[in-house]
Amino acid sequence: MRARRGPRPLAIRIFAAAFLAAALLRLLRGLDDLALAQATYAALAPWLPWSRDAAIVALSAEFTIALIPLAWITLFAARFARWLVLCMGAVRLVMFDGTALAGTVLVVTAMASLLTPAAARWFAGQPEEEPPEDGPAIFE
Repeated sequence: MRARRGPRPLAIRIFAAAFLAAALLRLLRGLDDLALAQATYAALAPWLPWSRDAAIVALSAEFTIALIPLAWITLFAARFARWLVLCMGAVRLVMFDGTALAGTVLVVTAMASLLTPAAARWFAGQPEEEPPEDGPAIFE
């Protein structure tokens, strides 16, 4: 994979900002209420002993895992990462949590920005806009 050169379209910048904000919000929310995070993880995986330290490690791992497709999309324009984010965002919408409304709105914003024509051009490898060519300069 080679890094994509040039400026990112507005849709990709909106995606990056919204997706990063949603992941950071989830991390900070979990760290703010570690007892709730610990109980949530214990409900999801009751066979593991969930201490406060384990909950912090799991929250940090989730944040790091969220950064991976963010980097793939913004740096490499990886098409598979686009669909991965869209599918995982759809799963998050199905498991809607009313207490995490701000995070859900950010995820929806990030998903919607990946479906714009500018994002489609970004993933297709086409430049956003071609500057008009003046032609070669002629000096006499």
